[in-house]
Amino acid sequence: MFFVWILGLLLLGSMQVEAKFKSLLCVPHDKDYADFFICKINAISRYKNSISIGYRIKQTFGSNLILRMELFKRANGWRPFLYNVTLNVCDFLDNAKNRNTPNGALFSLAFSYFSQYLNKPLKCPFYANDTMEIMNFVCNMKRFRSRFPIENGEYAAQFSVYHKKILKYTINGSMEYYNYKEH
Repeated sequence: MFFVWILGLLLLGSMQVEAKFKSLLCVPHDKDYADFFICKINAISRYKNSISIGYRIKQTFGSNLILRMELFKRANGWRPFLYNVTLNVCDFLDNAKNRNTPNGALFSLAFSYFSQYLNKPLKCPFYANDTMEIMNFVCNMKRFRSRFPIENGEYAAQFSVYHKKILKYTINGSMEYYNYKEH
């Protein structure tokens, strides 16, 4: 019995703190604008997974592209959590000084997490038949928690893309974070 207790303690003590994606939904609101060819969660292990998102742009656009990011935490339903911000994507990509604004700093931080998983560097304008892919994105909770001290729970993000103030597509996803070492 003592051996089983020690083995259980060692297994729990050696578990890494990770986040696991629970859902991912990509919704094109305008099929003539862009189309998702991949939107899925990939299993890596029982405790870890990654997401892959890919879409093909059908029309050239170069300005008036707005990205809205909303974060939620599950607590008796989904509740707004910390951020609900918007950003002009082309201004952000083309002009480094826009990265020092409050919203720009937040998007710079988010962009630094995603940029290593992108298939190519982002720049405006975006041309027809271009593909944008984020492949095998794994949430590194240790790096994330160094900037955002979050507690255990389920979190969600919604990214909405508007062109000329018309909603073109949304990406919704949720993840569960539980640090076994804190309890």
